[in-house]
Formats: sequence, structure tokens, C-alpha cells
Amino acid sequence: MAPGWQCAPAPSSAISIRTPEGRALVRAVVLSMPHTTRTQDERAQHFRRRMHSIEQIRRRALSRGEDPPPLEQILDQLVAPFYLRAIFGIDPPATGYPEHLVHRLLGDERHTPATTHHHPGDSD
Repeated sequence: MAPGWQCAPAPSSAISIRTPEGRALVRAVVLSMPHTTRTQDERAQHFRRRMHSIEQIRRRALSRGEDPPPLEQILDQLVAPFYLRAIFGIDPPATGYPEHLVHRLLGDERHTPATTHHHPGDSD
């Protein structure tokens, strides 16, 4: 996979939930959502917009001759961890978390955020 893809701008959803306020907003919205046909339609529309944004990033990568991961894989390995943390009130590590997720998505496990992953025997 070409290295340029990992430098693509993060979807706005990833940026907005990197702040405590953004995570609180996501948590409040999710927990307060009524289960009506209208709200289900609104959630589906929001989801489609997010997927469209990610698909635009993928298309730009393809036009540069890169080989981006499939949409579903991006959703599962890059977007979902942010939402999971936001919904359950778990702060992401102070540094390196988005980069770690991107490297993991691209199959490069050597890049782990120092603030969250310290393995015995690693040099400091």
C-alpha cells in the first residue's frame, strides 16, 4: 500500500470526537436517541454521510495509484474505536492513538503509541 494514504485527512467525525467535548456530545446524542422511524432515518442518513466522506478519501487515494483498505475495514478498524471510546466515556491516549489505528489498519504493527502500549523489554 502506498504511504500517501495514511496521510489523508481524518474524517471530520474522527476529529470532532478527539476532544472531551466532542466525546461528551456523541455520548449524549447516542444515549438520548428515541427509537422512532424518524430518528432511525436520521441516523441512517448521518451514517451514509460518514461513509460517503470516507469513500471520497478512498477515491482520492485510488486516483493517486494507492491501494486503500476497503470501506468496511476502515469503519471497523479506524472509525469504530473512536465512537466506542466516546460512547463509553473512555478517553483516548494523549498522543499517537489515531496514528496507531492507521498503522494497524495498514498492517504496520511496529507503530504503537508509547502512551498506551509498553511491552516488557522495550527500551525507553
